[in-house]
Parts: sequence; C-alpha cells; structure tokens
Amino acid sequence: MIADAKEIEKVIPHRGDMRMVDEIREYSDTSAVGIKYVRDDEFWCAGHFPDKPIMPGVLQVEALAQTACFVAFKRMNPDEAAQTLGYFTTMEKIKFSHMVHPGDKLELHVELIMSKMKLYKFHGIAMVAGKKVAEATFTAVLQHRDL
Repeated sequence: MIADAKEIEKVIPHRGDMRMVDEIREYSDTSAVGIKYVRDDEFWCAGHFPDKPIMPGVLQVEALAQTACFVAFKRMNPDEAAQTLGYFTTMEKIKFSHMVHPGDKLELHVELIMSKMKLYKFHGIAMVAGKKVAEATFTAVLQHRDL
C-alpha cells in the first residue's frame, strides 16, 4: 500500500463522508490505483434504495476523480498543493455496467491523458472483483483556494 486514509488526507482536500478513497495501492506520476471499501453505514445508504442500497454512479465517478486528484496533487509542490482545489470542468463517456453494493471493494484505476498548465484530463475505470462497473473520462482545473 502506497497511502492509507491519513496519508491520502495529507495530499487531497476531501474530508469526512466526502473522501471516497480509503487507500492508494499503486501510484506513478501519471496513474494510480485507489481502493474504496463500500460500507453499509455510508451516508447514501439510508436514502438511495434503503432496502437494497446501491452506490450512486455520481459517487463512483467522484471516487475516480479523487484518485486522479491524488496523482495531480502529488505532481505539485506540497506547499502549493495545500493551497489548491480541483474542480470538474467536463465529464464524458460515462458508462455504468454493474451495481456497486455495501460490502464491495471498489478498485479505482486512473490514467492521466493530458496535463496542460492547471488543466488535467484523466480516464478512469472502476472495478469490483475484477469486473468493470463504471468508466469515465473527466477533466479538472486546479485553482488556488483564494480564487
């Protein structure tokens, strides 16, 4: 394991229920594999089909984006990264192929496609037990917190 939850929080700004990545298993300057342990006490379980909860697709894409955020922020000077936030600019080619349930281990594979100034484009694939459950291409801009 490259980073646990405490180490991830030193790199990306997400906290509490909105941190969707529990571990980083693999990391390079252009890619990463993150893990999200989907628990039955997640905030969305009480309202997203409570008798048979499934992880909302938007949260699966958010988990991919946070794994990508780890890559982008690790490429920066740590002091600069601490003063930076990442914002989606586009999400495209999003596909959901299988449901994700509490108890699943969501593997988050991201690859950097393009980096230009403060703009980063990634392709991500989310998998459970070796089966693709979601896929997306997304772009984010990194901006100083004061802007």
